[in-house]
Amino acid sequence: MKKILFVDDDLNVLNGLKRTLRSMRKEWIIEFASGGLEALNIMSNSKFDVIVSDMRMPNMDGSQLLQIVSKQHPECIRIILSGHSDHEMVLGSIKCAHQYMMKPCDTVVVKSIINRACNLRDILKSDELRILVGGMKNLPSLPNSYNLIIEEMNLTEPSLAKVGDIIAHDVSMSAKILQLVNSAFFGLPQKMVNPQQAAIYLGVETLKALVLSTHVFSSFTETSESLDFSLPNLFNHSMAVGNLVKKIMGSESVDQRVKEEAMVAGLLHDIGKLLMLTIPDHYKQIQTFKGDMGCDDLTAEHEVLNTSHAEMGAYLLGLWGLPIGIVESIAFHHHPSRLIGHEFDVSGVAFEVGEKYEKPIDSSGSTSLDVKEYAVLTAVHVADALINQKDCDSDTTEFKYIDMRYLKALGLVEKLPEWVVCYEKVRERGG
Repeated sequence: MKKILFVDDDLNVLNGLKRTLRSMRKEWIIEFASGGLEALNIMSNSKFDVIVSDMRMPNMDGSQLLQIVSKQHPECIRIILSGHSDHEMVLGSIKCAHQYMMKPCDTVVVKSIINRACNLRDILKSDELRILVGGMKNLPSLPNSYNLIIEEMNLTEPSLAKVGDIIAHDVSMSAKILQLVNSAFFGLPQKMVNPQQAAIYLGVETLKALVLSTHVFSSFTETSESLDFSLPNLFNHSMAVGNLVKKIMGSESVDQRVKEEAMVAGLLHDIGKLLMLTIPDHYKQIQTFKGDMGCDDLTAEHEVLNTSHAEMGAYLLGLWGLPIGIVESIAFHHHPSRLIGHEFDVSGVAFEVGEKYEKPIDSSGSTSLDVKEYAVLTAVHVADALINQKDCDSDTTEFKYIDMRYLKALGLVEKLPEWVVCYEKVRERGG
């Protein structure tokens, strides 16, 4: 039973929620508070999975409330329920809220958003890591990218095209801007997955507020330097994977939106590694284990944390409301066969990260699975594997990072030579 707390100073709104959510009594324990102080008092005596708060409230507004909740109860999923007039407040709360809903909000949407957020918890088994990731407000960007965007936004007439390009080439900025633009606050008919388009859509004034006032981006580098963690190497690898994904998807018969989603998933696939910087002691243990045992990062992460950067990144972006195709691709980009048969979607069917794919494969090595359904995951997995293997060419016969069982299940093994050609072209262009 999930515990949900709704906070609103309008008793009519609370009474309406009580009526419309009565059908959830078998799945949720629901409590209601008429203000921020009452909500904090309730939370001091009981642990909640989700808090959904109005913005405009007397004495303590929703932003102030969620800021306190993020410090005192970082494991609690924080959602804003806002009216159309709360533009500045919503921008001010982007660091303390995971997602946003608009008033009036359909009950089906409320249920879907809360259920999906709660079911994301199945990705991470550790309460400690859930608290860590749930409390994340921003992620480190490359110092050069950070300085460039600050410089541009301080101009009298900043260029949206240039700002969008800077954001699209930075993993952290792309994730944060997509979190905001895809919130219900902006009322888009479908999720936006292109960071450059997102920047243009938000406009100069909103971006200025985000960059100069709320400081939503960070140039945090001290910890990475002390841990000998190379932000440039991570960002270069992420861009290379994104570029190869774009090349791979270029020849596929899928619509443009799927191609854009795949490229963004490629760019963000290792975002969980940035989360490792926030747990320096664990990161050091991972590196020590890796050095002592001579294993790869993934094995060391599972040994120390009982999870990996893939699941951590997927959990964060899922909380931030990014499209489920991107979340799935990030969670399973190393072992995509673990996803098949264990879907994770808004209906609340959770996957078990450690489970293996055990469906029977016929004599041709294929199943009846829909290849297009897994197009984003396939492109991200193959691109990351080829970039990590390095120096692949037409004579390469062994692909040590590719999940061959997965490709066989989808009947895609014969596509490998074509994808290697894509890799060679991207490598020739310098990634």
